[in-house]
Amino acid sequence: MSTIEIGRVGIITNSEHHNHRIRVVDDSVNTGGFLIYEWWDGSNGPNENNAIDNWAENLEGLESYFREWGVSVEWESVSP
Repeated sequence: MSTIEIGRVGIITNSEHHNHRIRVVDDSVNTGGFLIYEWWDGSNGPNENNAIDNWAENLEGLESYFREWGVSVEWESVSP
């Protein structure tokens, strides 16, 4: 499993959705866990970029989520 980047956008390379993106947000201040936002061309979620959201209770849960999903992510480079 590749490293999970917090706060960066990634492209899911093994998705059936065109232009499938993901972003993990540290929400420890509010919920103690992590918010996981996903969006793609044509998604219709209630969040920014029409993203749907999921949640992981802690870092172990986040790692388990990615492992069980079997997702492959290329994280976008950070702009200088």
